[in-house]
Amino acid sequence: MSRTASPEQPRANQPPPFAVLAASDERRTAALAAWETVVGRQAAAAAPELRPVTATLAALPSGLTDYPRLPLVNIEDEKSRSEEETREALRRFLATAAPLLGVELKHLSLLEVSDAPAGGGARRARYQQNPFPYPLRNGYGVVEMTFTPDQRVVGLSSTAVPEAGTLTRALASVPKTLTAEQAAQALANRTVTYAGTGGAAQTLTLTQPDPASARQLVVFPLRRDADPSRLELHVAWEVSAGGPGAPVLVYVDVATGDVLGAEPRPAESQN
Repeated sequence: MSRTASPEQPRANQPPPFAVLAASDERRTAALAAWETVVGRQAAAAAPELRPVTATLAALPSGLTDYPRLPLVNIEDEKSRSEEETREALRRFLATAAPLLGVELKHLSLLEVSDAPAGGGARRARYQQNPFPYPLRNGYGVVEMTFTPDQRVVGLSSTAVPEAGTLTRALASVPKTLTAEQAAQALANRTVTYAGTGGAAQTLTLTQPDPASARQLVVFPLRRDADPSRLELHVAWEVSAGGPGAPVLVYVDVATGDVLGAEPRPAESQN
């Protein structure tokens, strides 16, 4: 089990500023056991790449000689057969692989099934994990699966956050001291750094953001170099800033007012 607590000893009656998921040998052992279930006898020869702290699958290893397969599903309704069979096959596979991916099926939403970049008829299914009252950010909570027309799963990865139930209870106690307006005002004349096109670091000095630009509360997981064995889960305001010339999303800790990070605003959310 993970230890979910503040990394510091809070003063009496002071709620912790964020939740913590600590690295766990038990979690890693469980993930490796799930890997054996997914790939069978190949498990010993092809070790999976597991992410630090969460121990979720980062990618299928190159040493696989026989990829796992989606289960066969037959739907009687001919009109909806292809789409429904695919969705049900994906769901059943995920039910088996869930411990390796760090998720519960009830927390997964299918975002899209699209053609995979590699081509060859392969398709990619993309899921979003929604275990908390607020959406996950900073690249966490995404499960992707690439599969071929003959049902082989040739790509599988997860940035999900495991042990969501324990973490949800810890997040509920995080003090929400900053209002949306205060979060936006705190960014006036602040300089933020984010990864631009191609991953190059970009800096941007923010003018006075509109108080209405604090869009919503989110959960912002953060792994710090000072202690890479744990993942901090912050509740933060997602603030739209930078204007039309350099639109970015900035994340302001709702408990402390600290700027946790920034990223380019997705094209679909810039209107």
